[in-house]
Amino acid sequence: MLDFGWPELLVIMAVAVFVIGPKEIPQIMYMLGRFVRRLQYVRFAFSQQFDDFMQDHDLNELRKDADLRVEGDTDSEIEADKE
Repeated sequence: MLDFGWPELLVIMAVAVFVIGPKEIPQIMYMLGRFVRRLQYVRFAFSQQFDDFMQDHDLNELRKDADLRVEGDTDSEIEADKE
């Protein structure tokens, strides 16, 4: 999705130094780090709620069966494409 290489990152850092200023960059990086940490926590909490729901309603077997069916469908599609 996001494919940044070293040249792109260097350009972004240079623009940040000119636009934001070198004194504010540590504060902005700190705030960005906190924001990313909160997003990771929200993602973790959501996945935990989903797992708890699945365990409460004994849907783990249904999910495993669905995963196996999806994997089986992709394998058969790959074999069909080879022919």
